[in-house]
Amino acid sequence: MNKTNLWMRLMLVSFVANGLGPFGLKILTERGLAAYQEQYLFFWYLGGFVFALAALLVSRTGVNGREVLLGAAMGGCSLAGQSFTALALAKGIPGHIAFPLTTGGSLFLVATAGLLLFKERIGPYGFCGVVLGIAALVMLSVA
Repeated sequence: MNKTNLWMRLMLVSFVANGLGPFGLKILTERGLAAYQEQYLFFWYLGGFVFALAALLVSRTGVNGREVLLGAAMGGCSLAGQSFTALALAKGIPGHIAFPLTTGGSLFLVATAGLLLFKERIGPYGFCGVVLGIAALVMLSVA
């Protein structure tokens, strides 16, 4: 299997799995099981870790300490975001408000960090992407 094909498969898994975590939080809340959100998140992230570890072992490539630290930081930030989304849902914030805010907040944070920390320049396509992303979030919130 060539690297492009592998990359496409992994991106497909990422695309599908990206929305499953928050979807599970919403189901738990709707079913009156918000007390189990911590366990749900623990096993969700444990599953992601096991999947990543298996992929690493199959690929037989090593990692360095910086990569482990960066991955742990990214996982920690993701877990914190999911935990606060779970808390918002448990406190009665409707999903049509909580999910766009958390997604929009991430979009804003990443775009701002790219501009300020990494001195990235957003071209016309990138600008259109950010504007369309924000417009989509607004329309989902209103609809």
